[in-house]
Amino acid sequence: MTSKKKTIGILGGGQLGKMTAIAAKKLGYNTLLYCPKGDNPAEYSANEYIDGNWDDNDKLEIFGSKVDVVTSEFENIPAKTLDNLSKMTKVCPSGFCFNIAQYRNKEKEMAAKSGFLVPKWYRINSLNDLIKYSKILNHNCILKTNSLGYDGKGQINISSEINFKKIWAEINFIDCILEEKINFDREVSILYAKSLNDSECFFPLSENYHENGILKHTIAPAILENELEIKLKFNVEKFAKLLNLKGLLTIELFQSGNNFIFNEIAPRPHNSFHWTIEGCKNSQFDILVKSITGQDINNQVINENWKMTNLLGNEVENLELFKFHKDQKTHIYGKKEVKQGRKMGHITYPI
Repeated sequence: MTSKKKTIGILGGGQLGKMTAIAAKKLGYNTLLYCPKGDNPAEYSANEYIDGNWDDNDKLEIFGSKVDVVTSEFENIPAKTLDNLSKMTKVCPSGFCFNIAQYRNKEKEMAAKSGFLVPKWYRINSLNDLIKYSKILNHNCILKTNSLGYDGKGQINISSEINFKKIWAEINFIDCILEEKINFDREVSILYAKSLNDSECFFPLSENYHENGILKHTIAPAILENELEIKLKFNVEKFAKLLNLKGLLTIELFQSGNNFIFNEIAPRPHNSFHWTIEGCKNSQFDILVKSITGQDINNQVINENWKMTNLLGNEVENLELFKFHKDQKTHIYGKKEVKQGRKMGHITYPI
């Protein structure tokens, strides 16, 4: 795919889709966006837009016929949609990757196969399960929906004082997992990419800080001893191989001493690597485009430290409060509806 007239299909209309479309245009590709109607900032950056539901096979067939490769900007696009599109065109990452990422039990099982430490966890399908396994975990655990959770949604902390009936009614989800709480020193994320031509790359690690389950800011690079970094990258590559990955893979981890404990994956661009737009020669979005079009990619390096701060909710309406650095770059996503905790933009600056 070297012709500038090639078209990349993007599933999902959020800020990750928007930034992917911007990178694709910079690299000489057209983009066709597909997503349901809604507050979709990516509409204004793609060359074309088709609105349709994920099960609208007629519209998806039109979409698939117009693009040379398809990628996804968030992990809850039905794997079946991706599998159907793969009969018409290339899909990177694949429906299989997303099927693993969409279910906590599946990603944890694959993480363990890849050599990662994984928190103790149990599948929860009833109130009795919740009571039984909470006791086994000494009531020091978190109840999570097994699917459809993001940014802290679908999670409830469990303690010995908890009202189990109330909690089970509150989560209102029949397929859950119960996971032990981890005492950790810091949370980091690692981003890996594999091109269709089998070249690969890593980005420097990010160190992440959350508020109410939502990423507030990221610092990069997260400094790590060389031996630990080698072992970590080995496990990431093994995970990617099990996924047969083409595209991006982010893995979120808890670090405790010299151990890394698996949290979750995202086979797409990731909030904790937005600093790469200014911080690297090739941003995560550039590398995604290059990967899915079969170009050579290589490890990305940075020459200074970076910080990325998310603008959440009405913070986007008070930008004068966010003056960190004379060279900071402010990215406003263009979402119409401002909601508490919603990611409305981000600011990146050297530190």
